[in-house]
Amino acid sequence: MDGWFWLLCIATILTLFWIIISIKEERKLLGLIGIRICVFIVLLFMLLSPKISWKDHYQYPLRWNMYADRSVSMGYHQALSPESYINNVNSLFAVAENKNAETQSFYFDYKIYSEDKTSVILDGEATDLGNVFDHIKESESELTGAIIITDGQITKGEQNLNQLNEISIPIFTVGVGDTVPLVDIAIQAIEAPTVIIKGDDMDINITLSSHGRVNDRINVLLYRGKKLLGSKYIQLKGDGSLAEAKFKITPQSLGENNYTVKTSVLADEININNNSQPFQVSVLKNRYKLALITGAPNFNTAPIKKIIKNIPRVELDHYIQLNDKFIPSINEFWSTPYELIVFDNFPLDPISKRWKQILAKKIVSQKSSIFLFAGPNSEKKSIESIYPFFHVKNSKETFKNHKSKQWYWAEENNILKYLSANGLYQTGFYPPLKPKLLIEPESNINSLAFFENSSMPLLVSGEVEGLRSGIWTSSDFSTLFYKMTETDHEKISVLLINNLFSWFLRTSGENELYFRLNKDIYQQGEEVHVVGTHFDKEAKDILTFTGYITLINEENSPITYELMFNPGNKQWETKFLAGKPGQYSYEIVMENDKEVFTQKGSLIIDESQIELNQVSVNKELLFAISNSTNGKYVPWESRAEIINQINQELKQEIVVRNVRLNENTFGIILLVILLSIEWYIRRLIGLS
Repeated sequence: MDGWFWLLCIATILTLFWIIISIKEERKLLGLIGIRICVFIVLLFMLLSPKISWKDHYQYPLRWNMYADRSVSMGYHQALSPESYINNVNSLFAVAENKNAETQSFYFDYKIYSEDKTSVILDGEATDLGNVFDHIKESESELTGAIIITDGQITKGEQNLNQLNEISIPIFTVGVGDTVPLVDIAIQAIEAPTVIIKGDDMDINITLSSHGRVNDRINVLLYRGKKLLGSKYIQLKGDGSLAEAKFKITPQSLGENNYTVKTSVLADEININNNSQPFQVSVLKNRYKLALITGAPNFNTAPIKKIIKNIPRVELDHYIQLNDKFIPSINEFWSTPYELIVFDNFPLDPISKRWKQILAKKIVSQKSSIFLFAGPNSEKKSIESIYPFFHVKNSKETFKNHKSKQWYWAEENNILKYLSANGLYQTGFYPPLKPKLLIEPESNINSLAFFENSSMPLLVSGEVEGLRSGIWTSSDFSTLFYKMTETDHEKISVLLINNLFSWFLRTSGENELYFRLNKDIYQQGEEVHVVGTHFDKEAKDILTFTGYITLINEENSPITYELMFNPGNKQWETKFLAGKPGQYSYEIVMENDKEVFTQKGSLIIDESQIELNQVSVNKELLFAISNSTNGKYVPWESRAEIINQINQELKQEIVVRNVRLNENTFGIILLVILLSIEWYIRRLIGLS
């Protein structure tokens, strides 16, 4: 394009020159012709857009970047107080800035800060030199060199110097601290199942880390409550090495078992808070015995029996009354321990005083839970004879008629929350039920559902002196079961009884999650491990779920981490770094299109002690950094030497500049001026 431009431009100029010669006698037109030539040239420049280029030479000063470590460990070096360290670092920054050189100062931990130096606090929860190297690399073309003031202890990121191969400027390092690290041992991790069947062996693997000059044997102790279950002696080697202690135990107590791992304390140990760690394991029975006693078979019997048979790990014994006898013999009932005894349409007649005494003794000695389904054949006097076992009495309130009535769930109860989480709670959606037992619960017995427009309960349950009991007061449970069949809520009866009976069986809700954090108390920057599973979920169902854990703190926004399924150990897992100090609650959620399971808990994050495990100067690393970049290492005591390295350097650059007339407003202005002058001349000579 530029060649054509100059060809046309020369041709035009020659043509116009010939015209000027031809009309040289008409001198008054020469000015107009000259202006026309200029206008044409400007238009030619703007239309064909030739590029005009020239070179600029200029110099600018390169700068030095200075980085000072603000992590927790910098405040614990024995020969240097935190205030002294900060004051001396700020003094170095000031001296560097006062030299005839460009400098820029930063603090760092696992991030880079260009904050106000007067507000610096040594509270960084981890040290990551990799971020410092990346920051240097980003602005390398503007730098003469860099200075890093640190103890060289990396507690986050990889201790990898490959990044330095891409840096061409020298990095000078100032080593802070003693060469002898302080002593500390810590329980690094506890590996144990989150849930186990009673009687099965449980392996517990404990990983301990040791820092400093340690060459001692320590005692690792395992407790359940205050009872010592075992101890192991292990040899520690220090310098950040790891050691393992293994225990094998057989839990015998059902429910949540609380364990604690403790280690002996070494002389001069800097932090003893990490020498003890609690953890929990849920212990379940392999089989739960449930007795169903039916006074007379009725419409409720079949659905109740069907639901019970499908409850995982529940073994059902069904006793049916026939006149004065039972099939099978009631003697088997008296001789067999049961976790739950369910009465269906029973008793048909008031039970004898002797029967009450034997039943009471059985319930108390075996800690059996009891539940009653009201039946169509149960008479008022007969049912009243067993009311004392359920801690209820006859209600003073009555209904004008016993026709079927709408009912609703009481607010804030676990069953309502459970059904709501599974999308099975809608007001007025359930079929009306017929009241049978008009009762009033005593203290510690809660009403979970009520008949509409009354205080009469449909469902009650509670625990008195360690014994659990409950009553379904309607005589047509089968109505709820069958009328919900082939609807979107057909599982309501099954889920209701499963959730209710799991509480009576003391399985802690086996439809719940069994997740555990590897600790309850963490330090800033420490890795949090979350592992667990849904105990009864088969492998084929696992992958339909998605899971996540959400941390909630009053001062911070909620943080969510995704759970990933590990097919190797068939557990859900995630890992993340403990953040700001404080007390946190957490919620673990597992969900798919049909079900939602939640588990809640709490954890505490203390101020960082991880940095305290390595309170010493890592001279080898700092030497390597400086040598790899043609810099120099100096100890803290000789820090003034580093200022002598800071000199001003100028960088000269040649910049090629380009301009096109149609991209500049100057062309338009020039064209307007030329046209205005032409118009003015034409007026003067009378051509317009």
